[in-house]
Amino acid sequence: MVRAFLILTDWTARISQFVAMLLLYGFCAMMLAEVFSRSFLSRSLAFSWEYSAFAMGGVFLLGLGPALQHGTQVRVTLLLSRGPHFRWAVDIAATLVGLVLACLLLRAFWNIFHTSFAGGLRQSSYVNTPLAIPQAVAVVGAGEFVLAMAARLLRLVLNMAPEIGREHADG
Repeated sequence: MVRAFLILTDWTARISQFVAMLLLYGFCAMMLAEVFSRSFLSRSLAFSWEYSAFAMGGVFLLGLGPALQHGTQVRVTLLLSRGPHFRWAVDIAATLVGLVLACLLLRAFWNIFHTSFAGGLRQSSYVNTPLAIPQAVAVVGAGEFVLAMAARLLRLVLNMAPEIGREHADG
């Protein structure tokens, strides 16, 4: 059961990472199209700024879980250099706090999404995008982050490598 959960979280992190990469390329393409349109056609693309902002938010949120899995998040190593047992305890405590905060983040994004979806709210712009669409991406990204934090905590408790590329938990 534990192994299946860890395999699932690794799989969802890869999907999240892939979608974040697609959104990043889409964001870049929209900005390049905007620059081209303004420079050569003397007009702005109505959707580019709005959808680029949505895409960038998606990149940030969908990238949280994979960043945690790969150990690329910002961390303070001063406490982690005090020995393997202290490091393990601090890592577990920090991961627990992170898991609680990730759950709060998921709940907040879910509440915003649910309100927008139930009320049929739309972006007040020329494009008039239903807000539930980009907010659903935020919910998925926050959910992936919760899964990644839970998997990290489980790996730490079982003395497994919490991140890709680390050989053991106290390394």
